[in-house]
Amino acid sequence: MMKQFQVIIRYKMKKTKNIHNLDTLDREIYRLKLEAKDTEEKLDKNLDHLQENYWSMTMNSLFCRDDNKKSGENSFWKNVSKHEDFNAAVNTIAGNIADKASEGLHSWMKNFFGKKSH
Repeated sequence: MMKQFQVIIRYKMKKTKNIHNLDTLDREIYRLKLEAKDTEEKLDKNLDHLQENYWSMTMNSLFCRDDNKKSGENSFWKNVSKHEDFNAAVNTIAGNIADKASEGLHSWMKNFFGKKSH
């Protein structure tokens, strides 16, 4: 019952433009406290929703699990792959990894087979 009363009061109370006495000041403070509580409840609700659905929202945005969105222009990977700077960075990183792997493999083969003396 108290909650319903607060909801009714929230919608009937309007922002006081000019505060002339203690009564209007008290009403404005009360209105602001109700507004702060309402905002806090909304934030809590939104945070709970985010915590419950974070992983699935992330997966859906990265991998576009919706069949309708797979061919769409707003797909994450489709947009990322269009950028030349991103592609250049990926190619550079892949090249560096391949070079290091090749050097490591060459070093391993050298140690494994050993040097033959003639």
